[in-house]
Amino acid sequence: MELLHRLAGGFSASQILITAARFRIADHLANHPCSAEDLAQTIGVQPQALRRFLRMLVVLKLATQAGTDSFALSPLGQPLRSDHPDSVHDRLIYIGDIAYPMAQATSHAVRTGHPAFDHVFGESYFDHFVHHPEQGAIFGRLMSRGVSERVAGIIDAYDFSDAKTVVDIGGGHGTLLAAILTVATDAVGTIFDTPAVVEEARASLALSSVAGRIDLVGGDLFRGPLPPNGDVYVLSNIIHDWDDAAAEQVLRNCRAAVRADSRMLLIEEIMPARVAEAPATIANDYTMLLLTGGRQRTEPEFRRLLATTDFELTSDIRFGLGTTATRRKENWAILECRPRRSSGG
Repeated sequence: MELLHRLAGGFSASQILITAARFRIADHLANHPCSAEDLAQTIGVQPQALRRFLRMLVVLKLATQAGTDSFALSPLGQPLRSDHPDSVHDRLIYIGDIAYPMAQATSHAVRTGHPAFDHVFGESYFDHFVHHPEQGAIFGRLMSRGVSERVAGIIDAYDFSDAKTVVDIGGGHGTLLAAILTVATDAVGTIFDTPAVVEEARASLALSSVAGRIDLVGGDLFRGPLPPNGDVYVLSNIIHDWDDAAAEQVLRNCRAAVRADSRMLLIEEIMPARVAEAPATIANDYTMLLLTGGRQRTEPEFRRLLATTDFELTSDIRFGLGTTATRRKENWAILECRPRRSSGG
């Protein structure tokens, strides 16, 4: 019963964290204790309301009470800082702007099977970021951090050394492609993403040692055309965004771009047979229900999807994320695919 009460009241803790991030309270408390009065003047809020809010941060052990009316950031609260190496600041802003209001329409998604996001915001998930570029930039940074967690496992699990041309479809800020080109020293690469993301990638890659070997191409994943004739095509965490019809369209555009001897790598979480095998993958599948209508898939489901688009699955290479994977119990794989030999190629 106590657990149910805590779960039901989780919305309050979420909003406390989100509010702390919005006002950058951790940044202001990071170096020395501060009174509620002084902090209120700095961030432009009502002093007595802020004092009551800071006391709740102490209750949650995110802050400490240094004096009668003086507060400091606790060790637990350090990742709330925007400059912390493991900062959750962007994630909390994303949760407040996107995930929290979307979650309020969960019943709509369950009742209809349609994304909660569209119901709340009146447009699709990725269209929303085009119209709200500041939120799109936060999403891009979060995706880059997620890719960074996977890079080592991907590079260890798959041999890119013989690749000459690598095309990263939906490559974001280029984190994964840059890592691949670091080990594939003779290769050049292309990032294909929306025009706005491509411009962000240009800035992100400016100081990279492999920037001179990367071409940036803006376009539409569904309309194409995609950059042709690559040796290796990478789609990292892309197909799970879409239902089968949309995923098939993406894969058909890939099929039109590849050569007969090209390889396509789908880097995805594979849906487990039982929830306990990979609960984090189950949670991500649920998130896709709310966000885009996409989903995580089992290996047989991937095989069927690929068969309809003239690809075949040639290797299923599982990889882990070290301690993160152990803690969260995810189920990541590199699915190596090739054009079907029976086709003209």
